[in-house]
Amino acid sequence: MHWPTWVIAALLGVAAPWTMAADTPVTAEALRRQPRFPADFEALTYPQRIDWLQRQLEAADSPVRRYQLVSERAFEHYANGANAEVVVACREVAPQAFHLEYRFVCAAADERDPAGSIQGMLDVHADAMAAGKVNLAVQVLSTAAWVQSAAGDVAGAFRSYEQALSLAEHASPETLNDVTLNTATLYVMHGDREYVQKGVALQVETIARFRKLKAERPDAAAYFDDVIALTQYNAGVAHALHLQDYARALHWFGRLDPRNRELRKSALVFSALSATELGRTSQARAWLAASRAAPASSEMDTAYLACYQELIKAKLNGTAQLAPCRDLAENTPLEVSLDIFKRMADLPQPAWRQAGMERLHGLFVAKLEPQLKQSSMRAASRAELSRLQLESKLNGQLLEKEQALKRAEQDKLRGQRLLTAAVVAILLLVLLVIALRLRHDRRLARQFLSMSVHDGLTGLHNRRHFEHHVEREINLVKRAQQEGTGQSIALCLFDIDHFKRINDSHGHDAGDAVLKQFAQRIKAVTRDSDLLVRWGGEEFLLLARLAHAGESHHIAERIRTVVATQPFTLPDQRVLDVTCTVGAVVYPRAVGGESDVPWQRLVQLADAALYLGKRKGRNCWVCIDNVVDTAALDRILAQDLEISVREGLIVLGDGLEPSGVASA
Repeated sequence: MHWPTWVIAALLGVAAPWTMAADTPVTAEALRRQPRFPADFEALTYPQRIDWLQRQLEAADSPVRRYQLVSERAFEHYANGANAEVVVACREVAPQAFHLEYRFVCAAADERDPAGSIQGMLDVHADAMAAGKVNLAVQVLSTAAWVQSAAGDVAGAFRSYEQALSLAEHASPETLNDVTLNTATLYVMHGDREYVQKGVALQVETIARFRKLKAERPDAAAYFDDVIALTQYNAGVAHALHLQDYARALHWFGRLDPRNRELRKSALVFSALSATELGRTSQARAWLAASRAAPASSEMDTAYLACYQELIKAKLNGTAQLAPCRDLAENTPLEVSLDIFKRMADLPQPAWRQAGMERLHGLFVAKLEPQLKQSSMRAASRAELSRLQLESKLNGQLLEKEQALKRAEQDKLRGQRLLTAAVVAILLLVLLVIALRLRHDRRLARQFLSMSVHDGLTGLHNRRHFEHHVEREINLVKRAQQEGTGQSIALCLFDIDHFKRINDSHGHDAGDAVLKQFAQRIKAVTRDSDLLVRWGGEEFLLLARLAHAGESHHIAERIRTVVATQPFTLPDQRVLDVTCTVGAVVYPRAVGGESDVPWQRLVQLADAALYLGKRKGRNCWVCIDNVVDTAALDRILAQDLEISVREGLIVLGDGLEPSGVASA
């Protein structure tokens, strides 16, 4: 699930609990006036950020500054999974009513009081909806649903997820996909065949949505490929472990790119398992052999795959090593343990069968029975499984086990009692298993989704960071306009001229070196208040606050000059002359005072200016100084800017001469 990336965190063990003075209230405006964190703060590691904030807290000289630092500490701890530390911060400085994000993490982190945590998040959800923060409202509701399912209220979790799904189409694509995948997981883990298939249908829907996003945003193709692959893999696991539709499982595993190192080994093992169950022995042996040579995932703990490999061998050859299954790690996901132990108990080899029954009994005693005593579970109709469905499935499975055990040897009689008790407990507690699965899937989603805001090559912020902060800058301008201060901003979109030629002629290492030096030069001539990001590929975006009308021209020329005046150094120490082209737009002056133009339209205008600069010969800048007719925005974006100039729809400033002197 995609959460806003919290900017900072703070150290535990600061001064004794502190109470804010009544005559110095914390307000949203007071927080906005607080000093910014240093530009290199987000490049620090989690412990380094904590250390820096501790020093700032010791020197904090106002209640507002202390609130800022302590709340950011809570955000940082939450982002790093340290919920206990979040609770400490929230007790030290309670969140203000207007601070919805801080209220959310304080409620979500309180694991000792699920009911209070859920109610707190539902209150934040209501306030976020009232404030028009739909994306935050959906994220809060999705987290509340996860806590509800963990507490045994699966019916409530379904209701919350369904409400989140109805709102998610108005939120970001990442949030919509996260809610869809979490709901799908709930169906798969808690459903009979109909519900599991419904969960798979939601996964297929998410795959289609990601493919559409990939086509619209080719610069993020690698990210979309990773999430699509993970969802395809989960669909295969749903068919293999929950539906026992092994042919369909092979279909999904077969769609994975063999070059995907993180999922390759798991997909091969489950493909071999599915082929074995289908009687395709030669294919199963080939996949089993390939799985042994495949590298293990660096992001997921998949030690249990060794047990599946031995189970496959036992079915194919009649002999296998029992140790990997007998000594399964304690942190193995519960649903995986259940599947493995039931498969062991169904094998004809007495040692495997006995070990499987004993492990099922041990799982019941160690995990399922304590949960059964602590949880009160109620059944749901269509939103969760009905009690009658569970009892019917339970009775059918028990009858099959009893008939099989009567035909077995005397030593299997003891195993029958153990298996019966374990299966009863497993079926009664299936509603609790969702907590473990959802936690696992959410962690994987955070790894693939992004919740990172830095570009790994240049060290700059990335598009996600810009999208998270641009609304704040737009709102500042809107307030300034209402107050009559005339504040404005400029969006400058710029890229490296003939960058493909650099890669083709000198290699991708040279291209990477140019990108890094390019980013360093631009960063050196921007201010701390500017928002500079790598937009994608060789394209960069700068949002800068303007002090006067002509400052946008100076900024654009400064970018062009710092790139063009000094050669770039390649890895082999050769030097290369590099230039860039800048497209800019001023807001709100460029749109005639119009205050409701979405930032995406501003980026489109800047892109159109950049395209005009490219056609004019590159190594220049073009700035849209004024949009005369705001009602004609669609028309302006649909045609060449020079046509719009001739029609009197826009006024341009440009730096087309090599000297870069702006002309009105």
